[in-house]
Amino acid sequence: MNPRFVGSNKALKRLKMCRDQRGVTLLETLIAMALGLMVLAGVLQFMSRLVEGNTTTLKVARLEQDVRTLMDMMVQDIRRAGQFPEAVSDIGVPAKFVIDQPALPAIDGEALYAGLRGSSLTYAYREADGKLVSGRFTHDAKAGTILMHTGTAAAPETITDPAFMSVTELEFQAALAQAPAGSMAMSIPSLQIRIVGRLKSDPTVERVLVDRITWRNSVASP
Repeated sequence: MNPRFVGSNKALKRLKMCRDQRGVTLLETLIAMALGLMVLAGVLQFMSRLVEGNTTTLKVARLEQDVRTLMDMMVQDIRRAGQFPEAVSDIGVPAKFVIDQPALPAIDGEALYAGLRGSSLTYAYREADGKLVSGRFTHDAKAGTILMHTGTAAAPETITDPAFMSVTELEFQAALAQAPAGSMAMSIPSLQIRIVGRLKSDPTVERVLVDRITWRNSVASP
């Protein structure tokens, strides 16, 4: 074989090997980096939306829980309105029943009657030892809170978290079921309570809760 051709073939093989083993160019590196950044940006955006969605879900769940807890607290205490320890023994003595029973509840300062509505409820009950306890729930529309005043407290207590929830509506609506009893008229009061709460951070998220309670004791009037 001609030595000249042998040397030429070896040179071609070396050249081919060099081409096969060449590194990545700067342009290819930049393109790969750009594609990687695009993929990373998409992943980060997805994660951000996922976290934001979970946060909103948790806030809505807490809003529902807070409104439900608020309603339960109010119902538990209001249900005692009109209660007094002599109620059973006074059944046969109407005049004494009227004297011993606590004052009729009032909505916005007006004595209860069917259809009466308002945002403030005042009521009273007597405990087993005869102690008279007065209670009141009011809506502070400006602050978006509900105030509770019971017992001998010097000032009303805010029972909602104004930093998390704004109470936009608190409504009491009365109903009375009349039941004549001889010379007296007996009535069984009931109350519908409506609460509307909104997230402070997102007022478009709103929860409405409506509940109804009935007095445990009838109310007597001459």
